[in-house]
Amino acid sequence: MRKNLILFWMIAVILPLSSFAQGVDFKSLTMKEAQVVAVKEKKMIFIDFYTTWCGPCKMMSSEVFTQDQVGEYFNRTFVNLKVDAEKGEGVELAKKYQVKAYPTFVVLRADGTEVYRTAGARPADEFVDKIRKGIDPKWSPEGLTRRYEKGERTPELVNEYALLQMETGNGEIGGKVVQEYFDKLSDKKRVKPENFFLYTRYTLSYKDPKADYVFANKDRFIKANGQEVVEPLLYNWLRQEMIPFVMAKGVPDTGENLKALQDLETKIQKAALANLGCMSELDEIARVRWEGDLKAYLDICREKFASLESKDRFSILLGLGALQEENDAIKTLAAGLLRDHLDEFENTNRRVLYMTLLNLEGKKEYRLRASIDGVKKGKVTVSYFLRGKFEREDYEFDNHMIDISLAGRDTVAASVRLLCEELACPTARGNDYYPHFNFIVVPGEAAVVKVDAEKGKVAELEWQRGGAISHDFVRLNYDLLEADERDYNQLVMDNIIRGGDIRDYPDEFQASWDAGKRRVMAFIRENTNSFISVMELWEHYIWFDENEAEDIYNRFPENLKASPYGRVIAQRLERSKDSRTGQPAKNFVKKDMNGKTVSLEKLRGKYVLLDFWGSWCGPCRASHPHLKELYEKYKKQVVFINVAQENVKDLNEARKLWKTAVKEDGMTWTQILNNEGRDEYDVVRLFNISSFPTKVLIDPNGVVVSRMVGGMVDAGEILKKVLGK
Repeated sequence: MRKNLILFWMIAVILPLSSFAQGVDFKSLTMKEAQVVAVKEKKMIFIDFYTTWCGPCKMMSSEVFTQDQVGEYFNRTFVNLKVDAEKGEGVELAKKYQVKAYPTFVVLRADGTEVYRTAGARPADEFVDKIRKGIDPKWSPEGLTRRYEKGERTPELVNEYALLQMETGNGEIGGKVVQEYFDKLSDKKRVKPENFFLYTRYTLSYKDPKADYVFANKDRFIKANGQEVVEPLLYNWLRQEMIPFVMAKGVPDTGENLKALQDLETKIQKAALANLGCMSELDEIARVRWEGDLKAYLDICREKFASLESKDRFSILLGLGALQEENDAIKTLAAGLLRDHLDEFENTNRRVLYMTLLNLEGKKEYRLRASIDGVKKGKVTVSYFLRGKFEREDYEFDNHMIDISLAGRDTVAASVRLLCEELACPTARGNDYYPHFNFIVVPGEAAVVKVDAEKGKVAELEWQRGGAISHDFVRLNYDLLEADERDYNQLVMDNIIRGGDIRDYPDEFQASWDAGKRRVMAFIRENTNSFISVMELWEHYIWFDENEAEDIYNRFPENLKASPYGRVIAQRLERSKDSRTGQPAKNFVKKDMNGKTVSLEKLRGKYVLLDFWGSWCGPCRASHPHLKELYEKYKKQVVFINVAQENVKDLNEARKLWKTAVKEDGMTWTQILNNEGRDEYDVVRLFNISSFPTKVLIDPNGVVVSRMVGGMVDAGEILKKVLGK
């Protein structure tokens, strides 16, 4: 019985201790709730302000806060909160406590007043010590200052006080504190382990007089601190001095650089270090770099990289950014070296090298960050067309945050499909349908949006922040959508899921089409400073009367006129000058299907409707039944002439295709084949026809009064307006 009691007591003791051996216990509490708990448990509040994109934040979460000894201290001392500074209550808390860098760690009293703060990632032991001292009145900023001003000069105090000055932006004062302390130390005390912080923390290069002191007294330092401590420090100073010689920055100076390199080599030799690491490889690279042959330099870098430390490879790769003004061959070699080693690095270092790579390749990055409350983790696919080629990229996401990075030279529209099981809808065809949203890739821009995605519902975007072009894209394609468009988009999805035929809803399609056209045209007219407007005008040029299109183009700023879209619009406007509304229609003389001569000039005094079409054109053929109705209604006031353009070289074949289509469509009025007599009168060219179908209405004075481009334009409305009935 006694043994059982002892075992029970041991379990009772061990279990509470094991509960602390789980790292920091971050509570899911609001600030007010945390304050109540802090009062009850007589603790302070510790807040880790983080963001989902912050590499050091993730490092602290995965490598520091998970450690047992860290959890033991923090769980005993604080009510711990983890606060996303860009989401929910975190936005206001970050603003209240003036958090401007991530991660930032703030310790508060239960009433919310600040006790201490620090920023940046640190190793576990150092971080715990930093927080422990920060909340101790003796080691707080006020306590350190008070003790230092009273004359206390212990090594630990000097170290902490100097560090405090440097962290608060008083680097000059911090350096003076260290130097005064060093100057007053005896030779005997300068080499003691308790003062070794002077060299590890506050001696940044071998040009510092303190470094000279260590080199000159190497044997004494080794005796007091150990070779395994001293020699790596000396090596690191020498290595740091060598790094500028191995980087590609600038053009080597044949005088000063050679002498400086020779002096450094002499210093390395005199140091007589037991382990020179990769110094000989660095020296070889430096020698080749000094000679100025960039190809040879890149070649030896590739040859020696395996022997270098990761931090040295990083420095050399970072320096390749200086080569972006070199010729294409050198930039290609440098970009290849970067790409081959990019995956060796993580977080900020990888991102910096990635941006260097893009610069060498003449590209810029576009970053899209999207929060999605409805799904915690999953996969998305990004698809887009680039220069006629379909591209697709896959991304994993977690913690409700999608992070997409695309690089390129061109601005392109893209689609993101949310391949998440929570959003998958089984369809009548036996596969799954996943919602998607659209965005625009703008090299050099970034965007942050919120995705509202539900199963079986069309995804919506809510703009948060980012570049102007991305913003305008979201505004046009999501914020300004009319109800008819939203309803039709949902109807399309519903039909995909249940296996219906969307063609059964022509009225809904027409309403959505009309609403979309109104929306886009209004946006272009009202936002002539927007890149999206010039892009949309390029795409929907045919929707506008070309006189209005020219007026809009003239209101574009010069940078938009000079864009690829702006240049194409300018070319179209130039070609259309003689064929726009308000211009006299150019005369032509052609033979119709029955061999009768048709002269536009001889038709003066009458309205003439030219219908440009072809047997191959589906929208053209689909518009002919309505055109037959218009002919019957207006044939006494209007001369109807169909001008066909067949896309075949053989004239006999063209005639056959044309006549067959005319018969099938039951068109009994004047029919002309433009392929015949094209060398003398090319009617398609005369009227600047670039899209089929296009209808041109000419008044009795021979002036063009309307151009109707596309199958969605109702010529009946134009005729009714012009003729008054």
